[in-house]
Amino acid sequence: MYNQLAKYYDKIYQWKDYKTECEKIHALIKRYKKTSGKEMLDVACGTGNHIQYLNKYYNITGLDLDKDMLKIAKEKFPGVKFHSGDMRNFDLGKKYDVIVCLFAAIAHLLTKTDLKKAIKKLTEHLKEGGVMILEGFVEPDSFIPGLVHAVTVNEPDLKICRMNITKRKNNIAIVKFHVLVADPNGVEYITEDHKLAMYEHKDFLYAMKREGLTSMYLKKGLMKNRGLYIGVKDFTIK
Repeated sequence: MYNQLAKYYDKIYQWKDYKTECEKIHALIKRYKKTSGKEMLDVACGTGNHIQYLNKYYNITGLDLDKDMLKIAKEKFPGVKFHSGDMRNFDLGKKYDVIVCLFAAIAHLLTKTDLKKAIKKLTEHLKEGGVMILEGFVEPDSFIPGLVHAVTVNEPDLKICRMNITKRKNNIAIVKFHVLVADPNGVEYITEDHKLAMYEHKDFLYAMKREGLTSMYLKKGLMKNRGLYIGVKDFTIK
């Protein structure tokens, strides 16, 4: 998905406060998890930037569809198990106490059908009493058309400028990244197109409820205008 930008991903997102986010995630897990185990599945784990802070609390397994991102994660965390897979149809043959899918990764699923498929598959991998935490993208009413955004990296041997203007088609945000990368070998110009679904919180809550999750929406999530969805897998009534 990130193609040429994968190797620059950690540099571009070094502004993100992963440590504080992980402390909030850990606090929510402690509050809602009903199991006694510590097995966590990080879905769409990317290069593992949340893993570096959560692995002191949990035994983490990472899952991602992007092989370039996984390669970087494996190099950074050689003691962590990583799997290549699509969140809509993966099967690890194991259940987890905690499943997280953060930084709006689930918004790359552009239809409600795919959203339901993913939540169903995640729930299948969750233990009874386990907790699931999902972070969505901005909701449709919070979208700001024509917003100009830029991120820069200024290091002695590496300069990066990534710029974009986000557009909208229905409830899909269309992001075209324009990136200039300069190092001692020269200057490279990279473009990448990303699309992100702007689901309403009722879409998440409905999909979670239909899979047997007691769920809730936290409007104040990890980033501005992005909420968190928390689901606890109900115990089977016998």
